[in-house]
Amino acid sequence: MKLKDTLSKLSDVKIDTGFVVQIETMYGKSISDEIKFIISISNEAVFYDDFPLLRSLSHAEIIDASEDMAVDFIGIDILPLFDVGDNDYIVFDFSEKTWCKFNIVDEAKFSEANNISEYL
Repeated sequence: MKLKDTLSKLSDVKIDTGFVVQIETMYGKSISDEIKFIISISNEAVFYDDFPLLRSLSHAEIIDASEDMAVDFIGIDILPLFDVGDNDYIVFDFSEKTWCKFNIVDEAKFSEANNISEYL
């Protein structure tokens, strides 16, 4: 699967309403349509041919991210969606309303962008 193709066809993805509600309840806020489409692409992790190190997180990994990665994602108001290797993740920062990379070891955000297509 190619990421660029996937992102260009996001509006064709059927939104997984149950999972969206679960995330919105966990974070206590509404999420954008772009995020709804991204998290609805697949229940399982997806690898992309055009970005060898990139993979989307599975639903279980998103739900269990704080526990599994020992980072309070909800407390710091960021939603991890993609693993890019070396303990770095592409996340949505709710407080800044931006996409960025986040390193789970240093708990540091970097490389901000206004939308996921711009970021990748």
